[in-house]
Amino acid sequence: MIPLFRAAGMLALIALGACSEERHPFDRHLAQLRPVTVAALPDMGWPVGTMLCPMGLYQSEVSDSAPPAERVNAFLKQKQFLGDEGLWSLIVVKPMPEGDAGIEQLFFKRADYDVITDPQRIERDAETVPAGFAPQACVTVEQARLLVTREQRSHRKLIIFGTAQT
Repeated sequence: MIPLFRAAGMLALIALGACSEERHPFDRHLAQLRPVTVAALPDMGWPVGTMLCPMGLYQSEVSDSAPPAERVNAFLKQKQFLGDEGLWSLIVVKPMPEGDAGIEQLFFKRADYDVITDPQRIERDAETVPAGFAPQACVTVEQARLLVTREQRSHRKLIIFGTAQT
């Protein structure tokens, strides 16, 4: 009878291990950043010219002012993507000539930080936006900087994608 319980216990441990989700290296990097910081992106192996378009909670399309907005929004519409409360995503647009070739969407669970992209929310909620930092709807990997700040009236970290003058 004991070998049967051991086998059942081992199966339960294997199932538990299979259910645990490994965090994406980019998500781990964001979680380690501390307010108030402007940080460069970690090397994720994305080619030069790759555009990154973060999408916050409930966001289902990229701002029309972003350079790849037409391609990205067509990609999202084809996928019938609707943003929600528990996830934010990062659209990675590799330098390709047309269509949704070279576009991927990475999904991240809401953690101890929120990624925000709405200019009004940034102005209203971000505790600090340093001079020289410019929030961007989409930014190239070469120019991308991450502003980590705190939400006013809260201890949640806010992460804003943009560029920074040095």
